[in-house]
Amino acid sequence: MARRSVWVAVLNISWRTAEKISHRHQLTADEVRDAVVCVAGLTYAWDVDVERGERAIVQVHLRGRPALVVLYPTDDPIGDIWNLGSAYFTDT
Repeated sequence: MARRSVWVAVLNISWRTAEKISHRHQLTADEVRDAVVCVAGLTYAWDVDVERGERAIVQVHLRGRPALVVLYPTDDPIGDIWNLGSAYFTDT
């Protein structure tokens, strides 16, 4: 994964996405928000999904375990407001 840093000032999490990460990955929206909002030095790489477009794949630790958080940019002119696409552990 490329070594870049992203800043997340606001993380929008839809009800549907919160339900998905809860049921599929046993993560809460609050855990994910705490791992990325206003956290300096988050490492990420850009990825392009054919159906969903450009997104940032962010490396974090949740409950002491490695995880990835998928963020989609918004129309925010500053670029620090993101929409959560998914979050999941990578060590399973």
